[in-house]
Amino acid sequence: MHFIYYILFIFIFCYSRLIPLYSDPLPVDKVQHLIDRSTITRVQKPLTVRTDKETLEYFMEHVEELTKQGKDFKRNELILEIKEDGQYGIRMPSKRIVGEFQLVKRQPQKVIYVGHGNATTFFSFSGSIVLEVHYTTQKDEIGPYEDIKTAVHLKFDNTFLAILAKAAAPILIPKLDKLITKFSMKTKSIVETAYANK
Repeated sequence: MHFIYYILFIFIFCYSRLIPLYSDPLPVDKVQHLIDRSTITRVQKPLTVRTDKETLEYFMEHVEELTKQGKDFKRNELILEIKEDGQYGIRMPSKRIVGEFQLVKRQPQKVIYVGHGNATTFFSFSGSIVLEVHYTTQKDEIGPYEDIKTAVHLKFDNTFLAILAKAAAPILIPKLDKLITKFSMKTKSIVETAYANK
């Protein structure tokens, strides 16, 4: 029985390196193309961040500040670096993820980031990610806050791995949600601290 699993693993590993998903020409609207053909899409519950619009937008346009402010992100969790042409390099050593991303769309109360990266688990795979962030300014008796809604669209580069990922969704999605929530809460803490110390 173990021999069958071993053969299956070798087949998946080889297939994942030979069969790319991008056989079609590069679309004009790459963002919408990735969203429409995403392998997994996760829409998070709205998050209340005690900050003003100016502070929030500063961090959206200077993402590298997230790892400079305080010690919310440990070195093995997230490493961000500024690259050329508005690109950011990203490394998550604890998750064995390496990639690049950039801010591609800026609209009133909405930003979109697009990235591409590689991850290594039992085998290596690559994919693209679209992060949509919608925010609205609110105010209550405590003060101003931003109501933030995020959507994450993940698209695997490999057709076979995309099928496997969808089949493994009951296991994969809770882990992905946990990771997104963890990073959202740490980002919330950094932005709120920066606003409080403004």
